[in-house]
Amino acid sequence: MKPLMILLKREWLEWQRVIIGTILVITFLNLLMLLSVSRGSDFFHEKMNEKGHIVINDFQFEDEEEVDLDIRMNGNDVEITIDGKDTPRSVEKMLSKVAIPIAFGLRFGMMGTFAFVLFLSMFYFSDAIYKERADNSTLFYRSLPVDDHVLLGSKITAGLIGVIGLTLFLSLEYLVFIRIAIWITGEPFTSLASLILSQISYLRLIWDWFGYLIFAAIHMAPLALFLMLVGSYVKGRPLLVGIGAPILLSISWAIIFQSAALFRTIGKFFWGFNQVIIDQWEIMEKGLDSDMAIYGNFWAYIFNVDTAISVLVSALLYYAIWHTYRKNIPTG
Repeated sequence: MKPLMILLKREWLEWQRVIIGTILVITFLNLLMLLSVSRGSDFFHEKMNEKGHIVINDFQFEDEEEVDLDIRMNGNDVEITIDGKDTPRSVEKMLSKVAIPIAFGLRFGMMGTFAFVLFLSMFYFSDAIYKERADNSTLFYRSLPVDDHVLLGSKITAGLIGVIGLTLFLSLEYLVFIRIAIWITGEPFTSLASLILSQISYLRLIWDWFGYLIFAAIHMAPLALFLMLVGSYVKGRPLLVGIGAPILLSISWAIIFQSAALFRTIGKFFWGFNQVIIDQWEIMEKGLDSDMAIYGNFWAYIFNVDTAISVLVSALLYYAIWHTYRKNIPTG
């Protein structure tokens, strides 16, 4: 266990600048978001001071009737008047329905963070072995009293921990900045947002998101290991070869055999992640109409046939990596 921890620390020291840089970039973008929110809040407050209220015309949720919302401040209290055919209507009921797409919006922001981290991870996995081959440090590490499986395992473990950990950290930061943005907007928006967000459990939201990241890590493992395999063999540009070669092969296959089978296979691989989200978040034609839209159950997808296939393919790719790694193929 101690050699593994030392090797994980080595991976951290080599890639800490990238991780810290990513955090700083995302934090800067969140600060820009706060600046935009502050300017928008000033505009709405000017309108509120001029007219004494804000009117939202033709507000519609899902397939219900269009209504007009009149929002005004009465001292420290927020008053909402709904004008429509079926009024009076429960404001709490309306806000509870609004909470569902708001939760989806929060997840959509976290999905963007995950996509960005996943993009960066491709550079890590493609360079994990290639970088050592390029500076001839492979022989040094293999001369240490550490098994090859521990060396390779440290790289795979560091990559998975990095993807999941960095995504969770940036997701939490994103939610914190959302709360700060709500505070900046001031009344009456702060009170309205509090009524909506009070119906969302952040703990369940993060736990649900963690389950999805575990699911994604298992199913993306074959791609990560494939990039490592390419990095253990090619003479240069492992990421370009690892991503470009399958695309070029798919295009050639489609032209020669007049079949888009490989394209469909690749598309099905990536669409599978979206399909799981659709199944659990209930993004159906009828709209978001159940608690499942807020809290999913991604853990159920971890124990199925697709996961077993991903593990099997990952094991075969790992064996190929281990076999190639032992050959110490030079890059020059």
